[in-house]
Amino acid sequence: MNAEELRITVVVDNHASAGLAVEHGLSLWIDTGSHRILFDTGQGPALAANTSALGIDLSQADTLVLSHGHYDHTG
Repeated sequence: MNAEELRITVVVDNHASAGLAVEHGLSLWIDTGSHRILFDTGQGPALAANTSALGIDLSQADTLVLSHGHYDHTG
């Protein structure tokens, strides 16, 4: 990934691709090439299931952003 690229992966949402867990809420994995950001965490087990299915290693996150204090964004 070069310096001008940004990859955003929807990890948790109300709709999902085949093979991913669906739940009310939101979680995004943002990869800038030099930083990895977890933006919100959804509300429950879909985060762990979907990061595993997508090959995302949460231990590689540099930053966690919680957009606001609602249960469907903060787990």
